[in-house]
Amino acid sequence: MDNKNIIERILKATGSKTQRELAKVLEVPEQSITDYKKKSGVPATWLIKLCASHKINPNWIQTGVGPMYVEGKAERGHEVLENQEEYSCPSKGGKVEEDENGELTVPVLAKPSVDEYNYVPMVEAQLSAGGGSFMASERIKDYYAFRKPFIANVATSPKKLILMRVTGDSMDPEIRNGATVMIDLGRKHIKNNCIFALGIEDTIIIKELERLPGGRVRVISKNRTEYPPYEADVADLHIIGQVVWGDRLYPI
Repeated sequence: MDNKNIIERILKATGSKTQRELAKVLEVPEQSITDYKKKSGVPATWLIKLCASHKINPNWIQTGVGPMYVEGKAERGHEVLENQEEYSCPSKGGKVEEDENGELTVPVLAKPSVDEYNYVPMVEAQLSAGGGSFMASERIKDYYAFRKPFIANVATSPKKLILMRVTGDSMDPEIRNGATVMIDLGRKHIKNNCIFALGIEDTIIIKELERLPGGRVRVISKNRTEYPPYEADVADLHIIGQVVWGDRLYPI
């Protein structure tokens, strides 16, 4: 990821002519922008702020692919055109109905306010729910929008959340192979009947944990037939965070 190009795209999209002007938009010291030109990736807080203040597409900022803006605008060469089709459906009161061909049509939110959402990064890595592998990477693939009231109810902070894919069947049927889960990096205190992401050597796994006497913990897979529970010392566990959401809301 070329941060110099990312900064250039941000300058273009915000209409900033200099780094000093951009620093004012981002409300950061000008030196921060210079520093991040030399790094890989930009802070998620920048992306969220730019999406909220200028409706800039976070994925376009990072990759240059897709529309520049998230609210009814699409970039074509050096020309920014209004995209009238993307938000043509009513925002509220719409119904799922059949069209003349018998196909169901689903109304979408018309011009959603980005101020109502938190954007959670999808990390380019895989959680193993069995004996799978972990692709070591800190790169962010994309950002997904969640309503702020929901995030406020489940998370210690929006800045502590990541999304990851699950591989393997050890947590089946509760968490199936290929599912997406949300992990709160701010929740590391072991609570019975809760599911956690654990770092074991070069693999990240997800398991239910149960506290035992004497500083021990039981590591539990939902698929007990193929993956029996086992015990470990709490001190030996590297808890990354707690799984708080996936196909459903998990215990927190």
